[in-house]
Amino acid sequence: MELQVEGRNLDIRNTWQDKIDNEKARLLRHHAGMVHHLRVSIEENAGHKNNGYEVRLVAGVPGDTVVVGRKGESVRTLLGEAFDTLGLQLKELQRKRRQSHPKTKAQPPEEMDEV
Repeated sequence: MELQVEGRNLDIRNTWQDKIDNEKARLLRHHAGMVHHLRVSIEENAGHKNNGYEVRLVAGVPGDTVVVGRKGESVRTLLGEAFDTLGLQLKELQRKRRQSHPKTKAQPPEEMDEV
């Protein structure tokens, strides 16, 4: 999985990067091969009404894109919540794909008559 981490109006802290790496490893364990590209964006909101941070995850999956955004005060907490939500959305996407493409039972091979 290709990972891109970007900070807007701030520098990415080592603790944040560690959290992202741990969550990425968890995604790979639970949804192996499903996510091809993951972009993590952390933005500091410096306005008087929007104090805090915004975390956005954009995951490229085959045939689709999954986007998750969270706003709040603690980046580590927001990262955890965003990755949890992404995991749930990927699980739901897998469920929908299984329902739309049900497995068919394999027919036993027909015996050929020898001549």
